[in-house]
Amino acid sequence: MATMDPGKQEISLLGGILSCGICGGSKEKELKASVCLHLFCEDCLREKAGEDGAFPCPRCKKAVALPTGGVDGLENSLWVHDVRRALESRPAAPDSPPAIREGSCEHPVENARIFCENCDKAICEDCVQDPNPHKGHQVRLLSDAIKRKQGEVQTVISSCLVGVSNGGATLNKLDASDRTLRARRDKLVKEIEKEAQVLIDRIVARRERLGADVEATYNEKSRLLQEKRSETIETVAHLLHAVEKAETSCKEDNYLRLSGAKSDMIHLSQRLIHVTAEIDLDAFELGLKFTSKGIPEDEAFRIGRVEDLPVIRRVSSDSTDSRDDGPVDANENRAKNGVILNGNNNGDKNGVAENSDETVLAEHREEHCRTSDRSVMIGRAGTKQQQFNHPCGLAVSEDDVIFVADTENKRIQVLNSDGEFVRVMPTLSKTWLGRNTEHAPVWLAVSPEGNLYVTYQRKPGVDVFQEDGAFVTSFARNVKSSRVTISPLDGNMVVGSESGIRIFTSDGQAQKAFSGPAFLGGVAVSPQGDILVSDRREHCIKVYRPDGKLQRTLSGWGEKEGQCYSPRGICVDRRGNVIVADRDNGRVQMFNSSGKFLRVLGTRADGLDRPEEVALLSDGRIVVLDSVHQCLFIISP
Repeated sequence: MATMDPGKQEISLLGGILSCGICGGSKEKELKASVCLHLFCEDCLREKAGEDGAFPCPRCKKAVALPTGGVDGLENSLWVHDVRRALESRPAAPDSPPAIREGSCEHPVENARIFCENCDKAICEDCVQDPNPHKGHQVRLLSDAIKRKQGEVQTVISSCLVGVSNGGATLNKLDASDRTLRARRDKLVKEIEKEAQVLIDRIVARRERLGADVEATYNEKSRLLQEKRSETIETVAHLLHAVEKAETSCKEDNYLRLSGAKSDMIHLSQRLIHVTAEIDLDAFELGLKFTSKGIPEDEAFRIGRVEDLPVIRRVSSDSTDSRDDGPVDANENRAKNGVILNGNNNGDKNGVAENSDETVLAEHREEHCRTSDRSVMIGRAGTKQQQFNHPCGLAVSEDDVIFVADTENKRIQVLNSDGEFVRVMPTLSKTWLGRNTEHAPVWLAVSPEGNLYVTYQRKPGVDVFQEDGAFVTSFARNVKSSRVTISPLDGNMVVGSESGIRIFTSDGQAQKAFSGPAFLGGVAVSPQGDILVSDRREHCIKVYRPDGKLQRTLSGWGEKEGQCYSPRGICVDRRGNVIVADRDNGRVQMFNSSGKFLRVLGTRADGLDRPEEVALLSDGRIVVLDSVHQCLFIISP
């Protein structure tokens, strides 16, 4: 009986599974998995594929179509190298003995020509002679039994090869997942580093500004000190020279010279007394001190958050689990070839979605931008009508006209209460040379009369326009990039910046000024005239009386309801309730006039990401400006 050499059988097996299915080559790093998941080397694929990039698989005979990138678009199956290495490192199997008595009769093995089915053993002709222990048993030629057993073994081999093929497919998917995992890690680390660098740059810029302020004050004080020093030295030198002349005159008998020397010394002495008396040493003190805001603890100092994505489960169409574990859930059948997000099918209309990482990422982005039933998203990033380029300011008039400072587009967009585009207000003004120049608007406010107050990114001061865009006047021309709001109590204008809070009358006359938070986020005025300012550094809302005295503080740092994380824009309704854009918590909160938390008006579930500004419509809806989506959200109560 001919037997196959085990070594040759293994080579044949590896050539069919772990090597190219066409040439049998074993260049592991060049092996690629086709759509049917069988392995081929690049050279054979390029030779087999026609002009249309399609060919029948030599192993499974299925039609194989190459992806858009052709052969290069197929992923390398690097797992083959790992499997080969695992095979090579396994311990060697013990050699089988040349003859095995078990399974044969007691006669010489070479005489066995018959196989007894009942005893499941090979026997010889002597075994069927009388007395015949196999009488009545079903016997056949041993060669026929061997052929049948070989068929059974081949069936098991085929089944195992199917399992190996499925294992290879799983390894391909694991390798792809590993690449995706590393790519997403690298992307996330880069995003964190980018955000941290922004903060570092801001800190460095702030440090340089503080240092420049100190240096400017020092230079001025030093200049005045050196002037006084030079004047004193010059006066002392003149007096010493007069004394020297007087000593010389004393040696001469000249009355007029003696009188002149005396007069000079008296004059210069009085001048020195006057010069030294004018020196105020306290005036040469630097007059500055550094007040540290304190380095926040680790749990309070953040550049952002790393959040868990929604749980995503993919259901592959080529799953080959043949076990019968009972009835299959209907949702699982509907998710075939799709993506299940948090247990719900979010595929296309037919319940089928592309099973790719890009599809999953696109669905995640869509989830973050999706609005709720009570939220409407207005606009997106761009330069057309109802599109915005880094908008900053937001204001709503008494008749529910919405004004948006479309900063980088250097315009103010006007929308109606439903968010529909109405018109554009240009931001032109004349320079001192008489030229018209466009400016980038930053913050807005609307008076009860409908006048629009605008501050700019680089141009100092506040410009006042009529509702139709006609220029009225300017004031506060020494204040840069300031928040502005109108007091509903007396119509005074409140201008807030990091340099302090300034109050102007309705005709632009400066009335009062006081210090506010160094990290001002937003400003508003209550119906009672109290001035509310959001503090980005201390994560709270500070309430000042009109005379500048701090009355109370609302909220504090945290993520729970009633707490804030870097609050920005604020507004106050007619009842005195305070509405806050809690930016880094991605929500809008409401407090009563005494600071008690009332409720959350909008969250990330409504589409918000980083709410920067908030305003109120007359029907109770809120308008929120989001800096990440560069759009507005109108949220119903």
